[in-house]
Amino acid sequence: MNCSRVNLKNNTLYKIALGLVVAVSISACTTEPTPPVETNELPCRVAGYFKSQDRVGGFYRCVWNASINRWIQYPYDCPRGLEFSEQLQACVKP
Repeated sequence: MNCSRVNLKNNTLYKIALGLVVAVSISACTTEPTPPVETNELPCRVAGYFKSQDRVGGFYRCVWNASINRWIQYPYDCPRGLEFSEQLQACVKP
């Protein structure tokens, strides 16, 4: 019996199984984007992330949607106790 053939076959099956586990794990972690919500935020004029004007710890993302020819705002919230920094583009301690 040639052990190198057996190990290669087992190694290939292991890689396939591992690949499937990783693929399923990644697909389970993806989520749909938050639908846009009408807010009192300033209207978007450029793409990017901006600190909320009316929600503590909140921020929003502006995205140009060419198919409807308008800007879309997607609201987000920092974890409790953090605020969004436009300079760092991250949630930080105030």
